[in-house]
Amino acid sequence: MLLCCVMLATGPAMADTGAFAVRAGGFQGEALVSADGRLRIAPDGASLIPLAPGRWYRSDWYSLAGDGQVPRAQWFDDQGRLLHEFAGRIHYDDRLQGSEMLWRVEMRDAQERYLGTGVADAQGRVHFAPILESGEWRLLSPDRVVWQGRDGGTRFFSLDGREVLRIDGPEIWVGGPFTERQVYVICADHGTEPCRIQDEAGNVLLSGDFDEARPAGDNGWWLRRLDTWMRVDAAGARVDPALYQGPALWPHYRLSARLDDDRTVPLEARRYARGLDSDTPERGWLLEGGRFVALPIRTNSVIVDYCPGRWLLRGEDGDEVIVDAQARVVGKARSLSFNRHQALPWRLRNADGGAGAAILDCDGRVLFEQAGVTDYRAAASGVMGTLAGEQGPRLWLGADLKPHLMPQGLRLHEDRIAPPLLVLEDAEGHSHLYNITLGKVVAPAFGSIEALATDHMIFLRDGRYGMMLADGREVLPPDHAEILPLSNDRVWTRQYVGHDEAWQTRITLYDGDQNVLAQRTSESGGVKPVPVQDGGDRVPGMFEVSFEYTDAERHAYRLRQWLDRDGVVRASAVHCTPQEGAAGEGQGVLLGQGWRVDSDPEHPCQLPAGVMQALQGRGLH
Repeated sequence: MLLCCVMLATGPAMADTGAFAVRAGGFQGEALVSADGRLRIAPDGASLIPLAPGRWYRSDWYSLAGDGQVPRAQWFDDQGRLLHEFAGRIHYDDRLQGSEMLWRVEMRDAQERYLGTGVADAQGRVHFAPILESGEWRLLSPDRVVWQGRDGGTRFFSLDGREVLRIDGPEIWVGGPFTERQVYVICADHGTEPCRIQDEAGNVLLSGDFDEARPAGDNGWWLRRLDTWMRVDAAGARVDPALYQGPALWPHYRLSARLDDDRTVPLEARRYARGLDSDTPERGWLLEGGRFVALPIRTNSVIVDYCPGRWLLRGEDGDEVIVDAQARVVGKARSLSFNRHQALPWRLRNADGGAGAAILDCDGRVLFEQAGVTDYRAAASGVMGTLAGEQGPRLWLGADLKPHLMPQGLRLHEDRIAPPLLVLEDAEGHSHLYNITLGKVVAPAFGSIEALATDHMIFLRDGRYGMMLADGREVLPPDHAEILPLSNDRVWTRQYVGHDEAWQTRITLYDGDQNVLAQRTSESGGVKPVPVQDGGDRVPGMFEVSFEYTDAERHAYRLRQWLDRDGVVRASAVHCTPQEGAAGEGQGVLLGQGWRVDSDPEHPCQLPAGVMQALQGRGLH
């Protein structure tokens, strides 16, 4: 059976503005609305899923046929143009590890029969026919995907849909393909059958009594039997008498197949030069070029992964050296204690014996060192240093390694750092806001902190939220139930207004001068950014506001609006709840500039003038 998606003809290309999905009460599916408020896809039966920039997908979509409903899977762009269609159902699962463009998918045909799992992209193209057997898909390289069955069997594919190799049980895939050789290592799952190295055309390059193979230059190989490696040429003949002892493993262990994701890690072994137990072993690495390199110092300790392409060796005499992938010494560490910086290419050394605390690069060179500092700790965008005799960090260094010493008696709050703004704490636990650019504390006390950015802070005082700018000015007083800044010039707030027994919720969008750009007041309400699962990352600044309206006859209406960063309404939704005693969940209405969609066109919800005024921000103050 040929399984594919039908590519549909489209009109002239149009510039995409971005789009987001809208789920409205009373509708079964989601609408697609562009960032400028145009209706692209009506909410007529299925949920929309954003797959990639400008690509949307929906399944569980039914098209009427002669014998009833036929499920359809469909792919759209931001303009709402139908790009592909599949007669059946495709469920997108997780992305393949290492890929941003390929997903594992489960497929059913138009009669709902399960077809198996396959691989698809954001365009709706299914790369291979689905496989019914249970198993896992994995991306091996930019042009190879592997499927491993749970009950045995492995199949390799190119991304154009060709099956390039199949291994049937009881044989297993042990290694390959390798970066420089499109070949595979295949062994019997049980017994004493020889393993082989085979290319995709079926040619056996080498076979013999080994459990694993890795490239070793000049078309030669490193071959492992249990815990012992040896170097052979392309025909399998030994090229030197030495044997190399590595970790003891089970026969036909899938070691290289599991570790091909990290090919930069050297393969460690001990070399016996004449292949005899009486030889004095040398500890070193087996390189892909076919050489063994001995470690430059004697060490019995664990080799530490110091930096990408750098390893730390701790010698028996206390010396510590940093080596590259060829085991060449590139620097000295002089420390028994260090930790990585996750965001910057630094290693942090704490004071230990004769070595002072310092910030090092990946070659062990000292980038910063200051007398009196006992340890450094990594923060999100820099490093904190603690001075001798003090309990907490008071020294700050950013990516430029320029030191900033906080005032005496204050210490850095480790989780509240957003240069140039730093939050400090005193001995009593009170918080202070420090501005690196100004070189001073701009807010000596403000309550507790809710959120910190590079240009503003949201704080909590007496149970209410306020907003402070980087210079310490309180631009929004602490009388809000919620503050959601887009930046320091666009801020959404929610606050309670009124008096006893007449409280209302007010939602407001301010600009940088605290001018009101949009406002809604009602009995209750909320505000939130459009979530990522609805495409919110494609329309930055788009927020959803929800509130309620009850008319004089006590008919309730749930209102939702989607507003851009300037407060312009791009779409509105009204959910008309059923009257008391009526069946169903009520009707829904979607409104936009020049368009309207009703969940029940034959019996549309009648919107009173008060609802329309509420949607325009009038009549509720």
